[in-house]
Amino acid sequence: MIKAINTEYKGYKFRSRLEARWAVYFDSLGIKWEYEIEGFEFEDGIKYLPDFWLSELEMWAEVKPKELEFNEIKKVENLVKNTHQSCLLLIGVPARKPYYMMCEDIDIDVALSNYHNYPADENRFYSSLSDDEIKGCGFEDIEEHVRKARSARFEFGEDGK
Repeated sequence: MIKAINTEYKGYKFRSRLEARWAVYFDSLGIKWEYEIEGFEFEDGIKYLPDFWLSELEMWAEVKPKELEFNEIKKVENLVKNTHQSCLLLIGVPARKPYYMMCEDIDIDVALSNYHNYPADENRFYSSLSDDEIKGCGFEDIEEHVRKARSARFEFGEDGK
């Protein structure tokens, strides 16, 4: 198993480079974020500290290097149920692909894009139907956000700009 490297970005000390790359991605999108702002202890005794709170979109975001295991999924389900807020599951490095969002009533895939200004105007991301839809036209900005997030070199104080 590879050990995560604590990484500093914008005055925050992230537990991993992967989390810091997602912070760069959110900045590139123009999405305000807060890192590990609040921990929870649910009725079943499980404790959970979500990675990001996206305040303007009123949703959580959880970053993982690989698909969530059963116990991690249960934590996210508890978070959504108890806070009545959705949670984005951000698996791996930022990429041009749909991302799963767990909601209270329905789970959907979304495009992490400024497509038709959805984040600013409607406080949400565009709900996508498939990988092919995101790879098609209309989401051209994703490439730039991905480039910025992946090119950040935190050890030298660079931020991918």
